[in-house]
Amino acid sequence: MKTSVRIIIIGIVFGLISFGTEAKKDSKAITAQKQKAFETYILDQYTAFTEQEEWKIFVEVVTLYNEAPSKLRNLDKETKQQFNDAITLLSHAMKQSDEEHAKDWLKSLQSTAHNVNFLCNTDWESLTPVQDTEGTIGEPISQLNGF
Repeated sequence: MKTSVRIIIIGIVFGLISFGTEAKKDSKAITAQKQKAFETYILDQYTAFTEQEEWKIFVEVVTLYNEAPSKLRNLDKETKQQFNDAITLLSHAMKQSDEEHAKDWLKSLQSTAHNVNFLCNTDWESLTPVQDTEGTIGEPISQLNGF
């Protein structure tokens, strides 16, 4: 009985370790090492986009993400919106591309955007998502509860 329980525990631990290793290998975010290559790729393939203000904001935010992720908490609403606009524009262009590296860079772009938005939209004091209540009109509690 004790032997079978130990075997099951060893199997679970081994499975978790293997899964953790695979998750790390699968990380596609634009890291500091990949950032320069990504910028060069975008400059070569999407020159018109690099002349827009969104590109400059994108590069600034990704640099912050790689060098000092805690500073992402201080981004203002406008910068976050411009970053997300840049992601939308780049994603749309890359999805339509037939270039062989576009799909790989698109995955990296989406992963990085997800990570940046997570860091920007988390209240680190309570470890909960930030609720943007500005401009939101709530319904009276009596209507919500059906009274």
